[in-house]
Amino acid sequence: MDISKKSGLLILSAVFAAGAFAAPGRSIPAPAVVVDKVTTAPDVYTRRYVGSIQPINNVYSTAKVSGDLLSQGFKDGEFVKAGQLLFEIDPTRYIAAVKSTEAKISQIKARLAYAQSNLDRKKELMDKKAVSLDTYQSVLSERDTLKAQLLEAEAALILAKDDLKNTRIIAMTTGKTGKAAYSPGNYVTPSSGTLVQTVQTDPIRVRFSLSARDYLSLFGNDTNIRKHGIVHIKLADDSMYGHKGEIEIVDSSIQQDTDTVRVWARFKNPDNRLMPYGVVTVILTRDDGKKYPAVIPSAVSHDVKGSFVYAVDEKTNMPAKKYVILGNALEDLQVIRSGIKPGETVITEGFHKILPGVPVKPVKRGAK
Repeated sequence: MDISKKSGLLILSAVFAAGAFAAPGRSIPAPAVVVDKVTTAPDVYTRRYVGSIQPINNVYSTAKVSGDLLSQGFKDGEFVKAGQLLFEIDPTRYIAAVKSTEAKISQIKARLAYAQSNLDRKKELMDKKAVSLDTYQSVLSERDTLKAQLLEAEAALILAKDDLKNTRIIAMTTGKTGKAAYSPGNYVTPSSGTLVQTVQTDPIRVRFSLSARDYLSLFGNDTNIRKHGIVHIKLADDSMYGHKGEIEIVDSSIQQDTDTVRVWARFKNPDNRLMPYGVVTVILTRDDGKKYPAVIPSAVSHDVKGSFVYAVDEKTNMPAKKYVILGNALEDLQVIRSGIKPGETVITEGFHKILPGVPVKPVKRGAK
C-alpha cells in the first residue's frame, strides 16, 4: 500500500473517532438486542441402554413321586394362578401307605400303653421287694423301645403324607405355562424331568447394564439411583411401553470384564406385552426433583474462561457478563447449575452489538 492510501485511512479513522467521541453533547445510541427471561427446568440427564426382559419367577414343575398321570389341570400355554392344580398322579398306593403307617402307629400305641401299665406294676412290686431290679429294668427297656418305635412310625407317617400330597402338583407362581411334557396316561417319576414350565409375567423385570462412569456421575450410589432414576423402555417395534419402571435391584459389584453395573427394574405387564427374554431399549433418566435456572441455548456463549451469559440490568439496561456452570441440555433449554437466577433477563441475540459501558435496548424475544 502506498503512502497516499495509508494517509487516507488515517484521516478517515480520525474523522470517525472525532465523530464518536469529540462531538460535545452527543451519545452513542443504545443498540437493540433480543432478550429473554431466565426460566426454570429440571436438570434431567437421559441415557439409553440395551435391556433384557427377565421373569421374576420361572418355575419348572417336576414329579416328586412316581405314578400314572391321571389328569392335567390346565391347557397348554394358558395362564394359571398360584395354587392351581397342574397335574394329578394316581394316589392309590400313597393313600395305602398312609393308612398302613397309621395302623402301625395304633398298634405301637396299644403296646406302649400296656408296657407303661406293666412298668407301673413292676415299680410297685419292686418297691415292695417282690420283683428283682433286673425284671423292672427289662420292662423299662421294653417300654422305651416302644417309644422309639412310635417316633419312627410317626416320622414315616409324615413322609407318607408328604408323598400323598405330592401326587397333586400345583402351580407355585401365577404366570403363563408352556407346553406340558407329559399328558395324562403317562407314567412319571422324579427323574422324568420338567413336566411344565410356568413363567411369571406380571410384574416382570428388565435387566440392563450401565457404565460405572454413568452410575457414579449421575447417581453416585444405589440409594440415589433408586430414588432419582426413572426408567422407560422402547419395544422392538419402536413403540414406547406405557408403564414406567421402578428400579428394584442394583448389583452389589461392578462387572470386571465390562466395567458396568447391572440393574433390574420392575414393570407392570398386565397385557403380557413384555415377553420373557426379549430385548428392549432402556431409557434411564435422572431427575432429582429440583428446578434450576434455564435459558434458550443461544443465550450461552463460551470463551477461554468458560461458559457465560449477558445479563441485562432492568433499571439501567446495562449488560453484564456472567460466567455460569452448565447443567444438562434439554430439547429447547440449557440448564444452568449456578451463575444466574430465575427471572433475570439475558441477551439471546445481538452479542456483536454490545459495547463496554454502553446500555442496550432490550427487545423481548418473539416480539415483532
